[in-house]
Amino acid sequence: MINTEIELKLLIDPADIPRLRRHPLLKALCPSGPKTRKLTSIYFDTDDFALKNRDIALRVRRSGRQWIQTVKGGGSVRAGLHQRDEWEAPVAHDTPDFTKITDPGLISLFTSEDLRQNLHPVFVTEFKRTVWLLETEAGDQVEMALDQGEIRAGPGSATICEVELELKAGSPAVLYELALALQETVPLCAENASKAERGYALCAPQEVPLPVKATLPEMRREMVVEEAFLAIAWSCIGQLQDNRNRLLQGYDPELVHQMRVAVRRLRSALGLFAVAAPGIKDAAVITELRWLVGELGPARDWDVFLGEILPPVIAAMPGEDGLAWLQHQAKKICREKREQAGAAATGQRYNEIMLRLGAWLWRAPWRTTESTAALEMPVQAFAAQMLDRRYRQVCRRGRRLKALTVAQRHALRIAAKKLRYAAEFFSGLYPGKAAKRYIQALSRLQDEFGALNDQAVAGQLLAQLGGRSRLHDRASGMIIGWYAFKTSAQLADMAPVWKRFRRCRLFWEKG
Repeated sequence: MINTEIELKLLIDPADIPRLRRHPLLKALCPSGPKTRKLTSIYFDTDDFALKNRDIALRVRRSGRQWIQTVKGGGSVRAGLHQRDEWEAPVAHDTPDFTKITDPGLISLFTSEDLRQNLHPVFVTEFKRTVWLLETEAGDQVEMALDQGEIRAGPGSATICEVELELKAGSPAVLYELALALQETVPLCAENASKAERGYALCAPQEVPLPVKATLPEMRREMVVEEAFLAIAWSCIGQLQDNRNRLLQGYDPELVHQMRVAVRRLRSALGLFAVAAPGIKDAAVITELRWLVGELGPARDWDVFLGEILPPVIAAMPGEDGLAWLQHQAKKICREKREQAGAAATGQRYNEIMLRLGAWLWRAPWRTTESTAALEMPVQAFAAQMLDRRYRQVCRRGRRLKALTVAQRHALRIAAKKLRYAAEFFSGLYPGKAAKRYIQALSRLQDEFGALNDQAVAGQLLAQLGGRSRLHDRASGMIIGWYAFKTSAQLADMAPVWKRFRRCRLFWEKG
């Protein structure tokens, strides 16, 4: 039997489980109370993970006296919401029965004799599942499961302590809304990794969590504006969540940077699509995203200061006491700002932002009678209009480039960044290499402005490095003088970069 599983996965601290069980919402929506059973699942794959590499999971699960074989594949994960196709069938034993796999797409894979012979158990999950069948006043039906146990793979193991809200009937938005209601008294955290993914991680652990850069959202010419907006928004949230989860494993400046990039891209998308539906630029959403950037920003600024701004000056003037003192002070502040960023990424407010964003995107409150026509127009026509608008904004702010003040250069940098994000969002609508070449030219321009901005921010950071002293004043003067000269040289070199950008063909224009 095939069905599409839609569930929201949430992590919970074991200490908070008693409060969850006593939550009045569970009694109100499930008067009959919960039921508990023990589940043991055996996951199968080859030594080289042939199934995992195809985004397929094969397990045989024991529930009571019965064994159920499940194949899962495809789908997506959005802010903890897992959507996957699954095929289930009863089997006689704790090993796969390939005769029960009837989907045409899977049959071609599992008829391979080589695959069958090389399949073997790779990890096991064993946990106690407590289930509440919830029904809201609006008629939504949700199965809430509390899972407690462990995953075992060879000598390695990992704890399972999570809540799953699986949609049985209604809108996926209700899963986020229920999670928010529970979270008023019980801290919960949206989780993108499935049990299978965590099991595979035990089989082949990755020591260093790699930062996740932005990926181009899927764009199709037959899309309408609203579909494109949702694809872009979910893509931004995915990047944010992936980097945040890696940040929990250990601090890396690039993880914080990529989290900020994800938030900036999302905020840019809200402004971009608000032209079609003003409600997309939701004040409450903007406030929360602005708060998150504000918590992450100082750590990023000090990481850049210590990693990029200060080293060239120290290398040019080794043994300078003032620079050594300044570096020591900067490291102390940087540690504080890193702790601030980590606290924001692990705190309840962040978790609530993710859940509220999920509910907001599924409920789509921006959809009104007045906005329907614009939201349903072909996305390619909208894309051309918006790219043209943002391009004109960049050109207008870039007039008399050499004469721009620091504030004016900052405004031009922001306009260029918004144009780049829009170009990346919509590039999939335009075949050929023109879009790629345009984005590359725009990226070079943006990099130049970014370096100038980092140098301007450095002056602000120097003012935070303690009271006035001889060492402070001497070191600050060295850095300011160094980068004043460098800024002057960079501005002189900006003209050709600007000209190359202006000469690029506008890939969204016909002809």
